Amino acid sequence: MVAATDSTADGLQYLRDFTQRLLREAELPNRQVTVMHRDIFKRADISWRDGQDMAQLLGTLTKVQLRALVDELRDDNQGDDD
Repeated sequence: MVAATDSTADGLQYLRDFTQRLLREAELPNRQVTVMHRDIFKRADISWRDGQDMAQLLGTLTKVQLRALVDELRDDNQGDDD
């Protein structure tokens, strides 16, 4: 049972790290939440506040929320390439 919990925690940490990377690639602030994140977070149905620490916010998100945010960041990045 402990191994399952560890792998879940590892998976969540991987998603958090991956999200941070996508934020950098999108040239969005990745240390602090700003109004520049408003649309992406809204589409991913994530509550946020301006000035919030990004790592702290990402640490509170569920796997479903992190995946939704990753999807939004990917969609947003692909839209820029068109």
